[in-house]
Amino acid sequence: MKASGFVVVVAVVLAWTGVARAEPRPAQLLIWGGGKDTAEAEASLGRWQERAKKNEWDGTLKVAEGYPRIVQSDTVPGLKPGFVVVVLGACEPTAAPKVMETLKAFEPAVYVRDVTWAEPLACPQLGPEWSVVQSKSWKKKDNTLTAVLLQTPETKDPSKSTRQALRVMLRAPDGRLLGLDERSGYPGVDDFTGKEGFVPTLDGAGPTVTYLTIGGGCTGGPNVYETRVKYASDGDTLSPQVRERTLLDNSNTCDR
Repeated sequence: MKASGFVVVVAVVLAWTGVARAEPRPAQLLIWGGGKDTAEAEASLGRWQERAKKNEWDGTLKVAEGYPRIVQSDTVPGLKPGFVVVVLGACEPTAAPKVMETLKAFEPAVYVRDVTWAEPLACPQLGPEWSVVQSKSWKKKDNTLTAVLLQTPETKDPSKSTRQALRVMLRAPDGRLLGLDERSGYPGVDDFTGKEGFVPTLDGAGPTVTYLTIGGGCTGGPNVYETRVKYASDGDTLSPQVRERTLLDNSNTCDR
């Protein structure tokens, strides 16, 4: 009789807190961070919220409603007891690796744990605008520079060309976002110059990107400009070093 009463009490508490229950099942929890107490977990959650407001992973990933959320590790079989963690989502084990690939491109400290989950699954959705092609980080004592190469999803529509973007972030050692810059373009060969329209480089001392822009022209064709951006950091400042030049100048063909 006492056991039955206990079950009723638990059910009432769960209903009151708004936590939906489900049949316990294997899942993978995506964990942003946390600590040994609620204060550390709240600080970690604050860093997620700050970076989300600055659109760090805009167009690449969206967490489910109600996430991220703070969870006591003692309440989830599979997590090490004694911690308070920030959970980004609960995924089917087969779905988690692709989501983790995107998350780690922006934050290498994100990790996954195999658990038994007694709530509805809520895996972050990828896209819809961008998917991650490549990422690389350059770590220093006082900051980390990270570049993520993004690409639009594949499509069978011949009228839509593939577009790429290089998103560069500078973060403090504690994970705070210090600066963000993004450049985008079309990687195909430009008809007027015969040059690649968008060329990112992530294998040097820092990320660089060269891209073309088309300006107004006259009867001889458009004007074409080339921009080269080399990224560096100076303490807590992201420094895009920009060099521009004109490849084609057709302004002299305008009617006078």
